[in-house]
Formats: sequence, C-alpha cells, structure tokens
Amino acid sequence: MGKGLTLSSRHDKVSSVQKGATEGLCMKGGIYTKEHCPVCGGKFVNTGADLICPQHLTRPRRVFVVIYNKALHKHVLITSDPDTRQVFTSYAQAERLLTIIRRDIDKLRDFDATRYVAKKIQPFRFENWSKAWLEKKEIEVEKGLLSPSYLKALRVYVTKCRDFFVGMDIRDIGTKQVYEFHLSLRGAPHYQKNILAALEKMLKDAFLWGDIGSMPHFPKIDVPEPELRTIDLDLQDSVISSIPDQMDRAFVLFSAREMVRPSETRALQWQDVDLKHDRVIIRRHFSLNQIRPATKAKQIKCLPLDAEVKAALEALPRHFLSPFVFWKGKSGRPFSESWARKVWKKVADPMGVTVSFYQGTRHSSATAAADRVGVDATQEFLHHASRKMTERYVKQNPDRLKKVLRNPR
Repeated sequence: MGKGLTLSSRHDKVSSVQKGATEGLCMKGGIYTKEHCPVCGGKFVNTGADLICPQHLTRPRRVFVVIYNKALHKHVLITSDPDTRQVFTSYAQAERLLTIIRRDIDKLRDFDATRYVAKKIQPFRFENWSKAWLEKKEIEVEKGLLSPSYLKALRVYVTKCRDFFVGMDIRDIGTKQVYEFHLSLRGAPHYQKNILAALEKMLKDAFLWGDIGSMPHFPKIDVPEPELRTIDLDLQDSVISSIPDQMDRAFVLFSAREMVRPSETRALQWQDVDLKHDRVIIRRHFSLNQIRPATKAKQIKCLPLDAEVKAALEALPRHFLSPFVFWKGKSGRPFSESWARKVWKKVADPMGVTVSFYQGTRHSSATAAADRVGVDATQEFLHHASRKMTERYVKQNPDRLKKVLRNPR
C-alpha cells in the first residue's frame, strides 16, 4: 500500500494486502483522504510530511488513518482523535496519532487497532464501563444475589473512582494508576479501603469477562480496629423502660436481650416465634427496606427466649394482615430502618446516652455476656463465624481487668 493512495485506489489494493499478511505499512498504517484537489480534481500526493496537490498546493479538509488489524484480518479506519473525538482536519493531527500507534505496535505483542477508534473505545471509558457494571449489579439485587445496602455503598465508592478515572480506558488502568489513585484518597482508612475494594472488584469482573488483559496490584491498607462503644446493662434497662410505646419498647428489648441485629428484629415474623417452647428462629433480615430471605451472615439462628422478652411478645397486639411481630400503622407495615433508630435516639438523647441503637443493644449485651459466660458461649449465641469477632467484645470491659491492679478502686 503506497503512501500516496487515496481512498478509491486504496480499495483496489485491500485484497492483496489481506492475502499478504501484514507487511510494511499495512501494519504500520498510513494517512489518506478521499478528497481530490478542488481546482484540478487530481489526487492529493503524500509527501511523507503532508497530503498536497503538487500543482495547486491545496490540501484536503478531512484526512484519516488506516491501519491493519491483524486479529480481525481487516483494515481499521480512524477518522478522529480517540480522546477528543475531533475529526482530523490536517495531516499533522493524524500523524500525531499514527506516531503513537506505531510506537504501541512496536511495544505490544497483542496490538488491538480498534483501541484507537473513538466509537470502539467509548464502552471502555471508565465512566461508561462502571455505569454498565452497576446496572449489572442492580440485576444481581433483583435476583437476590446482592444486598441493596451493599449496592448503595458501591454507588458511593464508584463515584469516587469515577471522579479520578473519568475519560480513562479501563484497559489502561495499571498498578501505577491504582497507586496514584490511592494517594489521592482522603478520609478514614476504612473508607479508603472500601473505595479501593470496590475498584478491585470492578476490575476483577472486567478481567473475568475478558475486557482487560491483566489485573493491577492493589495496595494493602491497615485499618485500625473500630471502637465498640457500649453502655452497662443497668443503663440499657433504663433506656428501654423509658420508651413509652409498647411496640417500640418490645422492639428494642428484643434486640437487646436476644442480641439480634436491628435489621433481623425488623424482619421477625410470628411463624418463627415459638412461645410454647421459649425459642425464636432468626432466618431473614432487611437490607435498607427490602426484606431478604436470609440473615446478614446467611445463617439460620435458633435462640432461646429471654423470660422478659417472652412476656413482652405475649402482650403485643397482632395485625390480622401482617406477618411481622413488630409493625406500625393500619396496614401493619414493618419497622423501617430510620424508625428503629429514632425510637432509640428519642429516649437515649435526653438521658445523655450517645451510643447508637446497635451499640446500645447488641454490642452492649454481647460485651456483658462475654464477661459473664465467656467468649465461647457468647460466640455460639451470636453465631459469629470466628472467635476473633467475639473477642472484640471482651476488650470493651476494663472492669474485668481490675484484679490486675495492685490498688483497684
């Protein structure tokens, strides 16, 4: 394929080029135009530095780059800059891209010519690819494969990634780019770790789906162990007894005494309460305000009923249309996530109790239980997957260490 070919003469040579593998400029590419001199109608000549009519010194208004895609066995025509999407109006503009392409051909064993075609690149732009990825995650939520609360968090983390990688081809995100992104992050270590984990999950999916050829290395972030704030059981009882509404009070009491996550208490149904045998089965939870057919840990927990909890449940009114133990309104709707927090906060704040609902119920009760009956029994009751998770509660009670002191008060 000669340098001076116009589009019409180039087509005459395509078949012979394809037959002859990828020799010379068929692999290295060339710059062409389909226009003719507006004065004489003659072909523009490629001088190696320009496309020009040698007689009238006119130039084409539009030029394009042609390179041969070895994998697809066809020519790829590039009419615009893949980054700016501006069409080539001069030889110099096209030559800049062609120089980059030739350099990449020399460097890359598996060269993909379509990566320089704006239309082909758009799906791989980070903002476009991540949007499509989140849409797939929405389908996973609909199928019950992903929790709505996790998807909500993913949206936040992906937005932070998008702010940094906007316009970048995901195939160009390597270890260096991940490192620079890590350096740009602000906020608590746990927050930064979650953002990087979301990016890593995204790129792992891209790798599994064949959209990227390799996985970059991700830095390890050490996250300090979170502080578990708790209150003693006497103060916990004072808060619970101060809740005026019977249903609200029973809701908080159940969460505290049974040491159940609020999201699991909200999802409790009467069919899972066995008052005759003093036990309750925890088998589902709410993610945001969507019920999920499993607990957060994907376990079914059979727990003994605390005597005071049993009495509170027996006294509760039941809604003839609602299966839920704890409900509000004429329709018998279950407690919402925000309502559960408000019930606690409305009573706790005036008492000077600053811990959250979760901390004041499950965490506080588990801390006291670990000190009272030991880690193993508490772990079994909480259905923790590892002993290490339960040991966090033991660390929160300094009173048990007083005997170490020479002069404890």
